[in-house]
Amino acid sequence: MSDAAVTVVASRLNQMNANSADGWVTGSGFDPVEACLMGLNSAQQAAVTHTGSPLLIVAGAGSGKTRVLTRRIAYLLATGKARPHQILAITFTNKAAAEMRERVDQLIGSESRSMVVSTFHSACARFLRRDAELIGYTKSFTIYDSGDAATLVKRVIEELNYDTKVHKPKSVLAVISNAKNVLMEPEEFGRMASNYAERVQAEIYARYQERLRESNCMDFDDLIWNFVRLLKEHPQVAANYRERFRHVMVDEYQDTNMAQYEMIRQLVGVDHPEEMSELCVVGDADQSIYAFRGATIRNIDEYENDFKDAKTILLEQNYRSTQNILNAANSVISNNKDRREKRLWSEAGDGDPLRIYVGDNEHDEAAFIGSEVEQLRDRLGFQLSDVAVFYRTNSQSRPIEEALIRLGLPYKVVGGIRFYERAEIKDMIAYLRVVVNPADEISLRRILNVPTRGIGPKAETALTDYAAVNGLSFYDALLMVDAVEGLQNRAVNSIKRFTTLISDLQSLNDAASGPT
Repeated sequence: MSDAAVTVVASRLNQMNANSADGWVTGSGFDPVEACLMGLNSAQQAAVTHTGSPLLIVAGAGSGKTRVLTRRIAYLLATGKARPHQILAITFTNKAAAEMRERVDQLIGSESRSMVVSTFHSACARFLRRDAELIGYTKSFTIYDSGDAATLVKRVIEELNYDTKVHKPKSVLAVISNAKNVLMEPEEFGRMASNYAERVQAEIYARYQERLRESNCMDFDDLIWNFVRLLKEHPQVAANYRERFRHVMVDEYQDTNMAQYEMIRQLVGVDHPEEMSELCVVGDADQSIYAFRGATIRNIDEYENDFKDAKTILLEQNYRSTQNILNAANSVISNNKDRREKRLWSEAGDGDPLRIYVGDNEHDEAAFIGSEVEQLRDRLGFQLSDVAVFYRTNSQSRPIEEALIRLGLPYKVVGGIRFYERAEIKDMIAYLRVVVNPADEISLRRILNVPTRGIGPKAETALTDYAAVNGLSFYDALLMVDAVEGLQNRAVNSIKRFTTLISDLQSLNDAASGPT
């Protein structure tokens, strides 16, 4: 039966049992357990129904892993092995999380709202909001994106009197990120530094972390790192999470790094076998693409060693491609060393043979693409709207666009600046951040003269110096502007109007939030 049919069954079950605690019913003419298993092949059914020990689902490309995960959740609920609030499902992207939640909603209805289906970073941010005080932050901490983090690193490099052209902020930030992904503290990084550049990076790393803490801010890597700290340093907090989340599921496990791996270990309670939550991870070492972010396939290759009595189930039937495509993929990937043997297969038939073109350069490649598109339209009768051209990096689009223009083929580039990366959106978010966390110096400096209000670089430098000499935050220096020497009256008045604006916005926020 199709997912749509199962959805109908689940919907009817929920309607017939509206007053039930978990939304499922037995003895009504419909069997919810059977509904969870309909349309699944034998390996998928085994993955859905397995309980009692850690489970690794090795899911080949196009093998229905999302269906398996969502059906597994529904199965746990249908059999009474779990309640919705006891399930934590972790994915790598917001899109994947949204897709999983939508499918679970279709299967179990509104009960899914008490589940946590989230990315690693969103889950950690959510949990840290509850207990941030235990590790030295307030619950209103600001989360820096990569742009904010790079700005702070640049400021730290300048404060330490290093040349930003030699020690490039984005490069240093990448080094810091890699250190955090393996849970390496600045002190340990410093001890391991073996040359001048690494010693400078260690100094920047240490000061960067100080500045983050002083500003009550975390970058993306801190979210996971600090949650691991929270679980390790506060055993009762970890016990509370183990008690709540009796079933933890992780998608794309092959792309986890050491910090994420340790987070999962702490969450499920590997060191407390009598209380350990049930862990199910889905992944495929053949599809790992995030080594440059610290991901390590050892987490999936060593799963059975890391978790006692773990079971592995292979999903090898592909529902997306024809056999010719799969044979080519199997042939290429078989050359990888130390991989778990897996052969994807399909019932879709052999399909058309593969065609491969190797261009001499990017212009030759672009010309070939343009020619193929033209033939698809003129000789085979396809509409241009039927054709898509994929490329790995944005820099590859230019020669392709030039080739299409020469051939008079209209096109549309999908993508561009993301909504939250637009300057005006980042400005607005910076205002909101400062309202709830005035210690956030990066956001504060971003909006100090946005829109233009006559607070120039000289005024900002004077405020910075005053804050440093008197041991104040930058916002406190703004509040004490009358004591800052060297400021023109216009700048002083502008700063006062700015701090009044922030104060008024804080009052509005407090009123809207109500009593705490």
